Amino acid sequence: MQAVLMERGRLWVDTVEDPVPESGEVLVKTRACGICGSDLHAAQHTEDFVRTSREAGGAFKLTTFNPVVLGHEFCAEIVDYGPNTKRTLPTGQIVCAVPALLREPVAPIGYSETAPGGFGEYMVLSERLLVPVPDGVPVQSAALTEPMAVGYHAVNKAALAGDEAILVIGAGPVGLAVITALKARGAGPVVAADFSTGRRGFAEQQGADAVCDPAEESPFAHPLLKDRPLVVFECVGVPGILDNAFLMSPANTRIVVVGVCLQTDHFRPLIAINKELSVQFVLGYSVKEYAESLRLIAEGEFDVAGLVSHEIGLDDVADTFEALKDPERYAKVIVNPDKQN
Repeated sequence: MQAVLMERGRLWVDTVEDPVPESGEVLVKTRACGICGSDLHAAQHTEDFVRTSREAGGAFKLTTFNPVVLGHEFCAEIVDYGPNTKRTLPTGQIVCAVPALLREPVAPIGYSETAPGGFGEYMVLSERLLVPVPDGVPVQSAALTEPMAVGYHAVNKAALAGDEAILVIGAGPVGLAVITALKARGAGPVVAADFSTGRRGFAEQQGADAVCDPAEESPFAHPLLKDRPLVVFECVGVPGILDNAFLMSPANTRIVVVGVCLQTDHFRPLIAINKELSVQFVLGYSVKEYAESLRLIAEGEFDVAGLVSHEIGLDDVADTFEALKDPERYAKVIVNPDKQN
């Protein structure tokens, strides 16, 4: 099959062997796959990604410097079944799945040389994790199930009482998923902060009540955030963001850390202690939250149609990774292996 390989930040299209489903697995054809910020991190900071993954453990990690086929935000079509499968869904069924192969040990799809991701024509998925896509849902929207589940999980972990004002720092794909999930449950007011004019526009489109440019004003001083308990969603993941959030937040603020910082960061605990801040780190989602996110997309409660700004083929992936360093033009980019230049 044709696939985009990544090795120490280099991306190229090559012909690789078709994956073969093992016991309990299904062969699928990739129909759509989103480019995730974690994919960009894996390419731009491979050394840090691998070192931190090896130290942290857990299932969702990149621990190899060998070439991998990235892509874990996918929608696919069932082609064939491996051994010891129940075959409850017909071939041709469009599905999504939590990006993991239930092997021993678990193989993270898109981050392991043994589990190619959606930047290739074919993948294998664990049958137990398949979620059928309802009829009428575009494959591009279904591919957003995974990032939307990340935002949905973060909002669930925030345990909102309903009387909070909310600040979302960073309006990239993760921040937009958080905003979408917040507005679907009627939370807010929601203020989104981002240096990018384009991303602030996407935040407004997804329901943010106000946006601000941190270069022009402190988002913590926005009038909509006054006189209410404050919850901050940190969706950037670069050094210094947390320390600044500690410094600028009022007393008793709850901070939910969604952005993934791969570098060593420094913050001053005394600031958080004096203000009695609460900090919640979040990772991914549950299998139930993943399936629920697809349902919410299908039923229109998660309005994701406007999040897809570009659809590209395999030959365009390397250039797009470079272009995504400029946030003005892009929201979510979908890779379609069948798309021809």
